[in-house]
Amino acid sequence: MEEWQSVFEEWFPKEINKSYPIKISKQYTSSQRWEIYAKLTKKQRELVDKHRRYLISSRFMEEHYLAATDWVFSDFKINPFFRTKRSQQKLYCECGRELKVQYIVKSPKTGKILKLGINHFADHLHVSPTVAASIHQGMTKVDLALDELLWLKQKNIDFPEGLWQKYCFVLYQNRRMKQPYLPDIKLAQRLAEFRQVEMPIYIADYQALENEIKKISEHINGQPKKRQIKKELFDDFAEELVKDVEEFLINYRAFLRKDWQSIVYEEVPVHPNAYFETFISVLRKTKRQRTPEVTAQMEYFAKNQRFIQPKIYLFIWKQYCRYGFTEGFFDSIPRIVRNGFLKVLRKEREAI
Repeated sequence: MEEWQSVFEEWFPKEINKSYPIKISKQYTSSQRWEIYAKLTKKQRELVDKHRRYLISSRFMEEHYLAATDWVFSDFKINPFFRTKRSQQKLYCECGRELKVQYIVKSPKTGKILKLGINHFADHLHVSPTVAASIHQGMTKVDLALDELLWLKQKNIDFPEGLWQKYCFVLYQNRRMKQPYLPDIKLAQRLAEFRQVEMPIYIADYQALENEIKKISEHINGQPKKRQIKKELFDDFAEELVKDVEEFLINYRAFLRKDWQSIVYEEVPVHPNAYFETFISVLRKTKRQRTPEVTAQMEYFAKNQRFIQPKIYLFIWKQYCRYGFTEGFFDSIPRIVRNGFLKVLRKEREAI
């Protein structure tokens, strides 16, 4: 077992008898499906609706259901308490019929909007019976795709927190590798959304995450240099990751580069050492304070220097305020800047 794996298992002991399904064979009836859906929390329903919206939109685009009309799919709404005693705003078709699911289409030419039931596309949009049947079949396939999430929830399958922590852990280790792995941003973003609302994830996403961890682990295991891992720094990393996964991992990928391309503002410094010496001097003068006066001064410096993107310049300063010139600081900043800082600081120590 690799050293990093031993550390991880010490920090996050495996839960006994905790496994994730590898397949499902359940197909719900409409009433069963909506019964489970109604038991979800509001945020969980919003997440499922978001994925339903994506699947429906993809169906309409890929199958060209409305290509022969002046209409495009715009949105949909669900009344989870359809025909129950619970108070809820009702949804209706253009014909006046109360709906469980309301499909909204829009005319790009006129801006007109129609709200329809699944069985009324032919009546109101004048599509052929064949196309109307295809739309109905397509929406049934969307329901079947989402049945997986509902089945997992019904079986009390939780979000795979242990696997997520392992993913965060290998990402943390990956930052200092000579040949780091570039993570899949969309996958991580999707998983973080499910984690936030305490929903199980798609089986395919579980397998994709396992594969992502495996690829990163191979890079870590091939690294000859061993580093002591500090729990508090990993916790900081994992906490920052979930605040805004997309922005964090975009920066993460950019910061791994060994050149200036990912962070350059207008031009690459002609004399990098002199630039880093000046930058270090500016940071030290702030005394790691983030008062309004210091913040205004650093924002001015960020805008008037011509090498590092102002947003990244300020990020580096904030990390300095948090950590000083310690491991936490060097772990979290762009590689090209880290190497430049370390070179200057090493030169300072040698001169003493």
